[in-house]
Amino acid sequence: MKTIDTLVEDLYNIFKQPQVVDEALAKAMGNGIADIVKLRLEGREREQYLRMSNIGKPDRQVWYDLNSPPADKEELQPQTYLKFMFGDIWEQVLLTLCEVAGHTVTHKQAEVEIEGVPGHPDAIIDGVVVDVKSCSQYAFKKFENGTLRDDDAFGYIAQLAAYVEALTPGKEGAFLAVDKSSGALCLMKVSSEELVAYNVREEAKRKQAMVKGSIPDRCYPPVEDGKSGNLKLSVGCSYCGYKFKCWDDVNEGKGLRTFIYSNGPRFLVNVEREPDVYEVGKDNNWERS
Repeated sequence: MKTIDTLVEDLYNIFKQPQVVDEALAKAMGNGIADIVKLRLEGREREQYLRMSNIGKPDRQVWYDLNSPPADKEELQPQTYLKFMFGDIWEQVLLTLCEVAGHTVTHKQAEVEIEGVPGHPDAIIDGVVVDVKSCSQYAFKKFENGTLRDDDAFGYIAQLAAYVEALTPGKEGAFLAVDKSSGALCLMKVSSEELVAYNVREEAKRKQAMVKGSIPDRCYPPVEDGKSGNLKLSVGCSYCGYKFKCWDDVNEGKGLRTFIYSNGPRFLVNVEREPDVYEVGKDNNWERS
């Protein structure tokens, strides 16, 4: 019987020679992808309750997610929705390939709960709870090198800890990550000791009480933008959909100022020296500063 330790090698090996693929398995993957496309295109209401997928996120972000009107959240761009859809499709494909490679895959998107907080883990592979992640090259390195432990702004490990507690308490878990640009795979295992340390049952109860109270402090302080004297949002804040609402009192009450650099937007909370790049204007047009 195969174990998860050879999963990546076995996934690569199935492409080295022709495989006999069970027709029912292939059809199930196709139906799963069709369901994903249908759900993503139809859209759905934002779920106004705490879930395992956000149990590890910062308090203020979760508070906004569960208490604020939809208008407070930054509208996602079409390409972002497309990216999310492809991420879901990657999950379907990879879990099917795991079965083709001879590994045991169960509990796909099973309904679980901890202290009343629901969740849907991706799967159990060879007895190990696994969360599938499709990543950019930069994010993939964090799974490949294990540095996610030091830089986990999205609370992925806490989410995995909740899934493990619900399905296989006291055991290890793992991330199966794929680099979307290269197709490279890696498996990042997380020990039972690491997962237990998150104490997810107590965190679930604390989060539930937190969202019923007043808004928490900001999740991260601003950081220096080089030697300019300007202050910008931290990485954790810059990816949050509530950043414009959360920081609407900065820059003398005018809110965040967004400057477009070659490596992407930079959100400034205080401007001492005007950047010599395009700034997003009040009418959503580009303005040269």
